[in-house]
Amino acid sequence: MIRTSHVGSFPLPHSWENVASVLRDLSRIGIDAPPYPQLRVFTEILLDPLVEEGILAKKKGFYFLLDRNRLRDLEHLEPRVPEAEYAVDCIRRGGYRFEWLRGPVAGPFTLASRIYMSENASLGLVNTLIKDRKSVEALAGYVRKNLEYLFSIGYNLLFLDEPILSIIVGKKRILFGYSSSYISEIINHILTNIPGEHGIHVCGSLPELLYQILLSTEELNILNFEFHDSPKNRELLDPDQLATYSKKIAPGIASSKKPVLESVEELENLLVEIGEKTSWNIDLVSADCGFGGLRVSGADPYQAYEVSLEKLSRIKQAVERVVKGFF
Repeated sequence: MIRTSHVGSFPLPHSWENVASVLRDLSRIGIDAPPYPQLRVFTEILLDPLVEEGILAKKKGFYFLLDRNRLRDLEHLEPRVPEAEYAVDCIRRGGYRFEWLRGPVAGPFTLASRIYMSENASLGLVNTLIKDRKSVEALAGYVRKNLEYLFSIGYNLLFLDEPILSIIVGKKRILFGYSSSYISEIINHILTNIPGEHGIHVCGSLPELLYQILLSTEELNILNFEFHDSPKNRELLDPDQLATYSKKIAPGIASSKKPVLESVEELENLLVEIGEKTSWNIDLVSADCGFGGLRVSGADPYQAYEVSLEKLSRIKQAVERVVKGFF
C-alpha cells in the first residue's frame, strides 16, 4: 500500500472554521494520512506557549530569549496544540474515516534557529540559540513531550519538521561545531519509546551528508523530501541503503510554491521514477512541502487554497494509477 499525505500548512487565514473546512476537503479528496491543518507559522505552535510563560518575547514575528534558565527547564510545561485537538474533534463529529493522522512538530534545531539571544535579529543565525547545545537539548525534550501528547490524542504518524538542517549541514561539514552523530542522537532521544511511526521532513535541496545522517538515524522510519522542485535529491536515492537502514521515502512530487497545476501524468511519471530508484520503498506521497507559502495572482488566499486542493487531488489520482499499474 502507498498512502497519500500532506506536510501540514495551507494558505488560509487561521480560524476554526478554516481548520474544519480543510479536514472536510481532505476527506473528500481521499488523503489517507492528513495532518492537523497548520494555518499558523509552524514554529509558532511550539514557541508561542513559551512567550505566554515569559521565557521568550515576541516582537513583529521574531522571538527573543528572556530567561535562559527557564528555557533549559521546560519539564513543567504541559503541551497543548489547540488545532490538533480541534482537528480530532472535527474528524469525530464529521465521521471522517482516517486510519492515520499525521502530527507534525517543528524540531529542536529549527526552533532554536528562530530564537534570538538579543533584539538584533539582523545578525542572523549566529545570534540564535542554534549555537547553544544546552538550549537545543532542552528544546529537544520539549519537542518530545509534544509528540507524546499528540500520540495520546490520536496522532499515529509523528513527524519532525527540520528545514534548518539543510542550511546548517553542508557538503562536508556542519555549522556551529555539530557532528553527524550529535544530530542523530538528538533525533533518537526525541523519538525513542514513543509509539507510532516516526518521520522527518526537510525541504529544499539536500546535501548528501545530511541524507546519510537521516538515513542512518535509527528511530526514523520515514524520510520526507521534495523531489519536484529539487530534482537533484533524486540522485541520492539508493534502494540498497534504504533496505539496510529499514527506511521508506515519502516523496514530494508536486511543487508547493508554484501555483501551476501539474498534470496527473507528470506526477505519475515522477512517482514511478522515484519508485524505481527506491525499489518501491515509498509511502506517504505528498507535495514537496506545506502550502503555506503558495501564492497566486492577486494574492487571494482562498484561490491559492483551491490550487493546493487540486494539487493534492491530482497526487491522489497519480498514486491510484501507480498502485493499479504496478501492484
